[in-house]
Amino acid sequence: MSLEALIVSTDKEVVSAFRRVLSANSINLSAATTAQEAGQILVNRKFDAVIIDCDDVKGGFGLLEGLRKGQSNRNAVAFTLLNGVTTMKQAYDLGSNFVLEKPLTADRISRSVRAGRGLILRERRRYFRYPVGTDAFITLGDDKELKAKVLNLSEGGVAVGLAIKTKPEGQIKTRFLLPLSAVQIKGKCEVQWFNDGQLGLRFTQLEPESRQELTRWLTRKIESSDPLSRSPEPPPR
Repeated sequence: MSLEALIVSTDKEVVSAFRRVLSANSINLSAATTAQEAGQILVNRKFDAVIIDCDDVKGGFGLLEGLRKGQSNRNAVAFTLLNGVTTMKQAYDLGSNFVLEKPLTADRISRSVRAGRGLILRERRRYFRYPVGTDAFITLGDDKELKAKVLNLSEGGVAVGLAIKTKPEGQIKTRFLLPLSAVQIKGKCEVQWFNDGQLGLRFTQLEPESRQELTRWLTRKIESSDPLSRSPEPPPR
C-alpha cells in the first residue's frame, strides 16, 4: 500500500523539493496549482498528507480551513507553507500539523516529512486490519486456555474464531505468535462483539515488548499490503 500526498502550489521549485523528499520516504505525490483544482481532487481521492502553499495560492487559507471539515481527508497530515501573510498560530489553529515558513530549505522539508511520515503510519495503524490465520490461545474467566484462530489483527485488537456458543464475560487473556516473528503477543482484552463463534477483542493491556513488536509488524504490512477494512467490527447484517 503506497502512501499518498497532495501538494497545492504554483512554485515549481517547492513542488520538486517536496517530490524528492517524499519519494525518498516512499510517499507518492500528486500536485494541484489552484485551490479549486485541489478541492475537486480532495472530494474524490483520499490522501495521507496534504501540503498547502497557503499564502501564495489564492484561496489556500480557505482550502486549509475546509480540509478538517471534509469527510475523506479530515484526518490527513497537513503541512502548511507560509510567506508572511498567514501567521503560524492561524495555521495551527486551523489544524496544521506542520508549518514551514518560506524560504524553505531541503533540510527543513526533510525533517518535517520524516516526522509527518510517523504520524501518517500511526493514523493508518488506527484502522488497519490485516488477515493472519495463526493460532491463538485464549484464557477465559475460569482460567481454562482454549485454542482459537486469529482471523484478523489491528493495533487496537484482534478478531478470533473460537468454538464457543455464548459471549464470554469479563477479562480475557490472549497470546499468539505473529507470522515470521519470534515475539509472542501477550495481553489482556475485553469483548467488543460476538458473532457465531467469532470474537472481536479489544486490547486493554499489552506487554511492552508485545506492543513494540505489534507496531513494527503492522507498519511493515501497511507499507506492503492493502487493509481489509477501516472498521474492527464485522459488517452489519
